Amino acid sequence: MKIKLLSSIALALILTACSSTKPANVLPMAGGQYKTTGFGEDENAAQGAAIKAAQAACDKQSKRLEVTSSQTKYKGAVSEETNQNLTTASKIASYAGIWVPTLTDDNDYEVTLQFTCS
Repeated sequence: MKIKLLSSIALALILTACSSTKPANVLPMAGGQYKTTGFGEDENAAQGAAIKAAQAACDKQSKRLEVTSSQTKYKGAVSEETNQNLTTASKIASYAGIWVPTLTDDNDYEVTLQFTCS
């Protein structure tokens, strides 16, 4: 029983490490606008990466982040619905200590933010 529990914990830690997002770059644009794109294996991770980069850019200026527009794109290998179903099945199986491969990648979602620092 303890081995099964430890295996499940180890698997969760490995999957958490694999799901880290890539840092996003910030591009200055005309009129005091900035643009950044975050990537992630789900929409929240991609949005988090983009917001983190935008917040860092504004923090450097000691200003407040104001998002002016946001766009999300799904770019996965399979349809978004299939991807979500496979991810859900994998999570449920992991509770039983079973590993189920998915087609999720840390580039499946792309969130582009346009923002200002004020």
